[in-house]
Amino acid sequence: MSLDVPDSGRGVVRLDVCDTEVPFGLTVRELEVATCVAGGLGNPEIAAVLACSRRTVATHLEHVFAKLGVRARASVATLIAAEDAYVAPLPSPDLVLPPALLGVLGEQEQEPVSRPAVSRSPLRRPAVLASVYPADSLAGGPVLEMRRGARLAVRDISASGGVSGREIEHLAVSVTPEQLLGTVGDLADRGVDGILFGNFPLPVALPALAAANASGTPVLHSMTGKALSERVRADPAGLGAVFQVCSTESAYVPGLLRTVRDLEDSGAFLPRRRRLAVLQRASTFDAGVVERVQRQAAEADWDLVFLESVSDDALDFADVVGRLEMADPDLVSLSVFPEPTLRAFLEATAGMRDSATFHAAWSPAAPEFAWRLGELSEGLLWSTVIGNVDSPLCMRFEQRFRATFGADPGPAAAAVHYDMVNVLAQAWSRVSRPWDFAAVREQLRTSTSFGVTGAHQFVGRGQRGLSYPDETRDPARGHPHLIYRITGGANQRLAPPLVS
Repeated sequence: MSLDVPDSGRGVVRLDVCDTEVPFGLTVRELEVATCVAGGLGNPEIAAVLACSRRTVATHLEHVFAKLGVRARASVATLIAAEDAYVAPLPSPDLVLPPALLGVLGEQEQEPVSRPAVSRSPLRRPAVLASVYPADSLAGGPVLEMRRGARLAVRDISASGGVSGREIEHLAVSVTPEQLLGTVGDLADRGVDGILFGNFPLPVALPALAAANASGTPVLHSMTGKALSERVRADPAGLGAVFQVCSTESAYVPGLLRTVRDLEDSGAFLPRRRRLAVLQRASTFDAGVVERVQRQAAEADWDLVFLESVSDDALDFADVVGRLEMADPDLVSLSVFPEPTLRAFLEATAGMRDSATFHAAWSPAAPEFAWRLGELSEGLLWSTVIGNVDSPLCMRFEQRFRATFGADPGPAAAAVHYDMVNVLAQAWSRVSRPWDFAAVREQLRTSTSFGVTGAHQFVGRGQRGLSYPDETRDPARGHPHLIYRITGGANQRLAPPLVS
């Protein structure tokens, strides 16, 4: 059946009415409840309109929340409006709905409204993206660059037409570790379509990721604690919406030893006895660390002579340094520590720098790290399993970042969060609605995209990225494991070979 509906100023609009399935998998009764919610009615009013009990309304509403993947009435109203998924005839004349829609679905006559004869595209509900970062004063890392990278990505996507014509509404919040769980719950209740995480300590990150997963919302992060991806792999129901864009910190030691071997072959590094010491942050230390690092050292023909866990926020290293000096290593590797902890350690071990080479993971990626630490950073090796690669795409990103913010993006953090926004946006663009979380998650699992930091594929254990050449020999399947030496205050890239 077809109805001609007059629309003043625009001639005739043809409304085709046909049998179809109820949207979102709702029953007809559930759609009636959802329509009433979208029209601003509370549960008592809905019960009166539908001639049922309040308890029945509450039960139907729970089903609506579950099928739409939301927790809040406002989110139900947003989704129903975005899809024009109202039931006809309307359950009540008291619903607050768009006037044009009431003219079609309601029984009252509408006053003719004079409108200019302008062709307008229908407004589309925006895709809502939330980014959650550590409070700057507590982060000990490049939080500002992460925020700016994400902001630039949203700006670039909007300038190119959005996500299939949809704008991106970006909510960026900074929280303390204690606030993280509650904030993530609030964002899920608000009905966001995706969440990006900054770097938080593992003990607070895991419950927050699980809370985000409960709503089905896709979550992207670049935290490298091995336990994160292992938990995702072990619990796909509880953490299956969580995607890690990079490899884990377990790649840092083998990557370092591979690079040291290359330096040995070139004569640039001559260890005395090939003795390795490793300091692992306590937040990601587990029973498997010792066996794993021992195996990695043995495979590279090194002796592991020292391995201890250290508090993530440690500032007093007197006892540790005493034991470290007794071990007499040639090479000392630190896992990911906040900059204040790394500085304190380098100050405490200044007397060992003539006999041992020191390496740190990730933290030196912060812009102006070498300037802040001065002589303490000279000769330091550092690495990241995801960062800027040498490509035209990366060059354009760095140019736009400098032009937009008047600052350098640094070698990793800004690009990582720029890519995370784009990876999620590309998944959104391949489905009909960004809030179809199951479809978006499937796109993330099965699609490949290329960004400033390299290739993005979630094919590693626990829906994570791969490190090249640690886990794949194909640079088109992973992120280059980048290793640098600070010389004269500048980052000198040592490995891997330039990828373009």
